[in-house]
Amino acid sequence: MLATEPTACSDPLYFIAAPTPQLRAVVSEQRSILAAADFGELVATLRQVFDKYTAALWDAAPGKERARVLHGLIEQSFAAAAGVAGSCRKGCCGCCHCEVEITADEAEVLRAEVAGGTIIDRHRLRTQALRERKSPEWGKFWSRDNQCVFLGSDGACQVYANRPSACRKLIVTTPATACTTSGATVAPLRVLLAEVALSAALSLPGASVGSLSRMLDPLLPALAVAG
Repeated sequence: MLATEPTACSDPLYFIAAPTPQLRAVVSEQRSILAAADFGELVATLRQVFDKYTAALWDAAPGKERARVLHGLIEQSFAAAAGVAGSCRKGCCGCCHCEVEITADEAEVLRAEVAGGTIIDRHRLRTQALRERKSPEWGKFWSRDNQCVFLGSDGACQVYANRPSACRKLIVTTPATACTTSGATVAPLRVLLAEVALSAALSLPGASVGSLSRMLDPLLPALAVAG
């Protein structure tokens, strides 16, 4: 074994090529509070689940089918999380003004939504797509320029059934009003299996991820904004 090759000791998630930051944070937290044997059992379980999820995603055709399998895995993860109760409600849309990253498969799903008649703001999509990743522009609280192009005038998602993984797993326990109040504390839920599911998708060979606007804009040449 090469000296630089990761091991279970140096990185308990060495078997996952692209773990989400949230998954790393939870595992790190558990490593600090669990006995070594218990933590080892947790990691072994995570590996079994990761392998299972990877197989399910691998069996699905790239694109819309794979995205829907991923979404199903995330929904199952939340359903299995007994006692999980969020405060998110239809119409609370604070998180719909943030930079959202999606997979290439999820971009295909959203492209189909637009092709099927969902109306989006073409100019806003292009404005957001021209930004660099993690642009300071996203830090402008409650800016209309940051509003998701799929957010309806009623504050509800127009493509809720096909919303991306990042949106599915972002659920908070603090009052929904906190998400639209500058400086308020917001406490998101962390469902471990949902993070494993997204990590499995991101770890597939050739997988790519990017901001919703930048991933969607190249797929919709007909939406190019003239002049």
